[in-house]
Amino acid sequence: MVGSARPGPRAARDLSDLTDGAVSALAETALAGLRAPWAVVALGGWGARRLLPLSDLDLLIVTDARDPGLEQALRGVLYPLWDAGLDVGHQVRSRPDHLRMARGDIDTLTATLTGRRLCGDADLAERVLAETASDAHRRRRTLIPQLCSRERPGSPYLLEPDLKGGAGGQRDLDEMTWLGAVLTGASAHDPSVLVTGGALDAQEATVLALAGDRITEARWVVQCHAVRPTSTLTEDLAGDGTLDLALTQAALADAHHVLLRARSRLGHGATSFDPRHVEEIQLSAPRLFDLLDDGPDGLAPLEEASWAGLLEELAPGFRDLLTLRRPALSHLYTVGDHCLRAATGLRTAAAERLGDSGAEHTSAPIGRPLQVAALLHDTGKVLPGRGHSERGEDRVRQIGARFGLDPAQVDEAAMLVREHLLLPETAFGRDIHDEDVVLKTAARVGRAQLVEPLLRLTIADSLATGPGAWTPWHAALLGELAQRLRVALDEESSGAGIAERARTVREEALTLAGEDVRLRRAIERAPLRYLAAQRPGDVLVHAGLTAGVASSGDPLAIELAVSPGPTDGTWRASVAAADRPGLFAALCGAFALSGLDIMAADAYDAHDDVALDVFVVGSDTLASVEPATWAAFQRALRAALIDPAGLETRLTERRRHYLPRVTVETRVATALAESYATAVRVVAADRVGLLYDIARAFADGQLDIHWARAITQDGVAHDVFHVTDAQGEPVTDPGVLGHLAMRIRERV
Repeated sequence: MVGSARPGPRAARDLSDLTDGAVSALAETALAGLRAPWAVVALGGWGARRLLPLSDLDLLIVTDARDPGLEQALRGVLYPLWDAGLDVGHQVRSRPDHLRMARGDIDTLTATLTGRRLCGDADLAERVLAETASDAHRRRRTLIPQLCSRERPGSPYLLEPDLKGGAGGQRDLDEMTWLGAVLTGASAHDPSVLVTGGALDAQEATVLALAGDRITEARWVVQCHAVRPTSTLTEDLAGDGTLDLALTQAALADAHHVLLRARSRLGHGATSFDPRHVEEIQLSAPRLFDLLDDGPDGLAPLEEASWAGLLEELAPGFRDLLTLRRPALSHLYTVGDHCLRAATGLRTAAAERLGDSGAEHTSAPIGRPLQVAALLHDTGKVLPGRGHSERGEDRVRQIGARFGLDPAQVDEAAMLVREHLLLPETAFGRDIHDEDVVLKTAARVGRAQLVEPLLRLTIADSLATGPGAWTPWHAALLGELAQRLRVALDEESSGAGIAERARTVREEALTLAGEDVRLRRAIERAPLRYLAAQRPGDVLVHAGLTAGVASSGDPLAIELAVSPGPTDGTWRASVAAADRPGLFAALCGAFALSGLDIMAADAYDAHDDVALDVFVVGSDTLASVEPATWAAFQRALRAALIDPAGLETRLTERRRHYLPRVTVETRVATALAESYATAVRVVAADRVGLLYDIARAFADGQLDIHWARAITQDGVAHDVFHVTDAQGEPVTDPGVLGHLAMRIRERV
């Protein structure tokens, strides 16, 4: 019956009734011989005739019997249920004992408030239910605050909501049912009893009834597909087409906000807006900005106002966005709630999360155009598919004046929305040490004064997306890019300043080198792209590394220098070695075997057949990075250069101990990156040795890696490589690129 039933409240009632009959038949047979009166009562959701697949049976047997046959009689009820695989929670108590238990235990009380007689002595069953509810009514002054302080984790706007215990879930509906029972002093099975007490109006009761049906339907689907009891609507279940997800999300929001109003009317908690007066109240632009200025404290009232429709005059359609689902990697919330979180997160985002490279800019005031842009940045997602940034820009131009923005401010807000993905796409997918990259990005920003607002919007957007979307590594990359854009857009600077910086770094490094001919020769031959990305002291160290390898005469010579990385817990590892095919792959494999995770890499062609590779790495395990770690890395690298097949064997063995956390389809995309290289983007489940396998695919195709950046979010790797062919030219042949993509997918 469960597998074939149509999900929803009717199926839950039918399952309850079917279970009623089975349990009653067992009880009437097994307990018939007791000398004292007895009654069997269904509690909790079963008592409310809302039983779901895999739900436990909360059973109360009321009797004063103390004869020796009681234990055997109970076995006759419980053992068949357990043998059938049912999870049965049971209590056997006398009527006075159960009343005392309900007074001292809130869970027992709430389960009994929705109780229902199954079989046995009707007077006894009704008496225990009535006395429990009546006693709760007498204690309402203490019980109502206790019920209203119940923990409600999560948000009704989560894309993977907890349909039972989370905010907006079944427990919110249950709480209103319990409150109604306490206020009226009688058992209750749904929240409509709160209308009698004035905590709900009839319209809200109707809204809740529909919300309850939809939540029950969703929970039925979830539990039918679950291996074990669960109430989380995962993306896998959400995507199977069984549920109307828009209605489910709206039901969670309705339950959440109506509960807040009920609590407020009972004198516990507060809401800023009453939906019964939506037609009389609209949220003015000044009041909106006041709430945004409150930062995270403004989120709850803004959610309340948006759900009540009070933002519609300023931003028509925003109420629908509040429950609009557009699942994407790392996103936790619906489109509208994500926008609210970004807009209320502007004030603290930069100061709390941005690295030192942008610290001097974090005290800048937040302008109204930035707040409007944050609020509306994803409104273009009202339509599915690509182009939401451009659609959002059009939206800002249409309604920007409603927020009190003048034409210049509307232009600024529109630009911020159009380019709100520019900084992360550039920092995480392009070589920001390349002058062309910075100049092209700067041209899209337009003015130096817009770099800081765009950076703050990027940070707030990332933080509102979810914890996997923002790390110190993200902060360091974005901070460096922002600083380069400021220089590029500085009216007193020429171009991006990268060529000039490279020349300055070279001169300072030569000064540090003194009269050392070997070091000076290496520094003078260093390319501008390399010099612009380094500090003079690092250039001197690198010159020493490459010179040491060149003069050693040992084809297996390795020179390593380690310094602190751009963020806490990262290191910059510079490695010089004799250039050879597969060197970059061997380096990646050696780092993996040493428990180090590669976050970024630059590969430079040094002279005298020596290669210089500079990596940013962090620990890939719980172990700290010690001097022994670097010694192990050098041993692993030397062994890999001697025996590449042995390296692959060792990596395969290590993978068995560190399995991937997620499963995703591997995707490979290629495009001309800059004038000097082809960009290859790989999305795959992150795992031990992933970069090694990708690098081997490049080496097998006789392609050289010049730059790489690895970003991992929620167990998914987003890696970008800039590669050239053996002649140092970008790869443009479709056949070569197609075979490359095939090799990467096969290895990954």
